[in-house]
Amino acid sequence: RGARRETSLSHSTMSYKSKATSNRDVLFGGANASKNRSGNSAALNDDNLPQAASKSVPSSSGYNYSGMKNAAIKIGLAGEAKSAKMKEAEDYRDKARKAMQKGLFTKADPLAASTYYKRAADAYQLCGEARLERLYRINSADCQALVGAWATAAAEYTRAADLVKIADDEATEMKREIGRKLYLSAADAWRNMNDPGKAAASTVQAALALIWDDNSRFLSKIALEAIEQAVESFVPDPLNPYYRYRQTGQSAYTDQDSNENSYTPSADVMNLAKQHLVTRAYAHEHLQEVQFILVSSNEYASALYVSGAITTLLLNDGVSTLTLSRAFLAETIISLAMGDPIAAEENFLSRHVQNTTYLTSRECKLAEDLFRAVKARDEQALEEARSVKGSNRSGIGNLPPVLRELLATIRITGVARRIGSEEMCTMSNKQNIPTPKAGDGYLESNLEETALSETGRDDEHVDTTELQKELDALDFGDEESEIDDEDIDLR
Repeated sequence: RGARRETSLSHSTMSYKSKATSNRDVLFGGANASKNRSGNSAALNDDNLPQAASKSVPSSSGYNYSGMKNAAIKIGLAGEAKSAKMKEAEDYRDKARKAMQKGLFTKADPLAASTYYKRAADAYQLCGEARLERLYRINSADCQALVGAWATAAAEYTRAADLVKIADDEATEMKREIGRKLYLSAADAWRNMNDPGKAAASTVQAALALIWDDNSRFLSKIALEAIEQAVESFVPDPLNPYYRYRQTGQSAYTDQDSNENSYTPSADVMNLAKQHLVTRAYAHEHLQEVQFILVSSNEYASALYVSGAITTLLLNDGVSTLTLSRAFLAETIISLAMGDPIAAEENFLSRHVQNTTYLTSRECKLAEDLFRAVKARDEQALEEARSVKGSNRSGIGNLPPVLRELLATIRITGVARRIGSEEMCTMSNKQNIPTPKAGDGYLESNLEETALSETGRDDEHVDTTELQKELDALDFGDEESEIDDEDIDLR
């Protein structure tokens, strides 16, 4: 019996392997695919294969992707599976609504309703129904907030806000307003959860929601105020070394009824500000995103305000070295872009070089070369300092693209000015224009063309007779002056 059992097991194993090998050869092609498959194995043949499979894999040379390039990409379920899942979502929705109803002997159950709403939202997500998913995410978050499940509520609010951002069934202004409110609701939930780091991150996202689908180079005052207010949720103004560069709003740590302000905070205010400083790891990354947006929008003062918050977080961390050095360099570049090399040097000496690791970094050398060249108004030294082939190429290469572009626009006098595409075309055309000479009639022809050119007011018909009458009516005195030069006392 034992021998028979071993024989049957070995026979079944070999049969399984032969079936698997034959099936693999038929589906994907192989050396044994063309051989005659005999025996009791239930191998698949070409007649039993679907037509699509036999056509798409003609040989072992690879798949045929020609029919897949132009295929429409479908998101979510389709067909009967989608109908069944939609029916399931509707059932969860009805259960949630029933759970929130009040009766004579019953009361609303937001805990059960939040679970049903979340299941309905998950089902709509599988079906690709973003609008319905967004609606029931919000309902689930509201119910979670009623029972004190703040973490789940914040996650649902954030997911709903992300869906609003990619929605195409709402106007832009409506999307911005809804997204901002949802992110602010998520921030409130994180605060109730006693997580100031995530609350501040949600506040930043709420501020950035005001510039969704905005391709302009300028920020509105409302968006700028919301951004600066969100920055203070990370670092209070009394701890920000560049608090004076805040352009809008007022610090939350300023008492309007007293003479105290954020410039001269008291010891109690400083202690309160230190308690609200965000100490979450990688919190500076959210502020760096804001900094890049402000630099791209030419809001250099607000960008410097954000830079102060970034360096404050990194200094409080105590372990950041390379990131802190690059943040110090960003402060110097933005200060020079504002046309203030004195402030750049002062902060370099009073704050930056006090950090030991910064003294030996490449960023320190680049920052010093930059503000010294601008302060001395040495254009050649400035070009050498920011040359990508010079000694500072490593420090420049490690800069973000936005700051690298800003570095190229720094001038020895004045504020950095970005060169647009039109100005670049104008400058390139000016290089090909020959220099006019006095004897070739160039200036005379230009003066004649200017005299004959239209001024923009040629359509207006001026009555010269009336104009002459008005001039004659004006009394300018006699042609010969009645006052003698000797009558004038020049003392």
